[in-house]
Amino acid sequence: MRLNPLLALAGLAFAVVLTDAAAAAKIYKWVDEKGVTHYGEAIPPEYKDQAAAELTKRGVTVRKWDATATPEQRKAVEDKAILEREERQRAFEQRRRDMALVNTYTSVKEIDDARERTVQLPQQAIRGLEPRLRKAQEGLLAAQRQVAEVTKSGKPISEGLEQDVADRKADVDGIKADIERHQAQILAIKAKYDSDKRRYLELTQR
Repeated sequence: MRLNPLLALAGLAFAVVLTDAAAAAKIYKWVDEKGVTHYGEAIPPEYKDQAAAELTKRGVTVRKWDATATPEQRKAVEDKAILEREERQRAFEQRRRDMALVNTYTSVKEIDDARERTVQLPQQAIRGLEPRLRKAQEGLLAAQRQVAEVTKSGKPISEGLEQDVADRKADVDGIKADIERHQAQILAIKAKYDSDKRRYLELTQR
């Protein structure tokens, strides 16, 4: 019995269509929250933001994608990158300071000598301000005594006297602030050179 050529051709075409449909069918692979791997023709909605892959019927990976990061995860990644960048910058600055330190000094004594030379300037400024402070304090005390005498006599205190006391007090406070600023500068200088000396010893004793 011979087959009708038209029927045979139609059957072949139908088989080809079925084969193409089977080849076009997609298989997806994903992992649930317990770490179990699943396969299926569609990814459940609750796992659409998880890492997954698209496979052929033969198991060949066509494409894959990573999990969608949450805002918290993205911020954590950004924060980590910032910290790593800052740490690299700190390490670079430390290496630069170390090189400058060992190239500048040849002994601990040189560091001590440099510290004493550096503190001389603020020390001299303080010595110059101390006589000014004593004179300003004496003037303020004299003006305050005058105010006390006027008050004791029952007379009103003039605006000029009040302004004189205010000006003298402002002068005293300004000189004191300058002295305190120089004193803080001296402490900072000593702390800086002491730190340099400790680091120098660490580098030279390695």
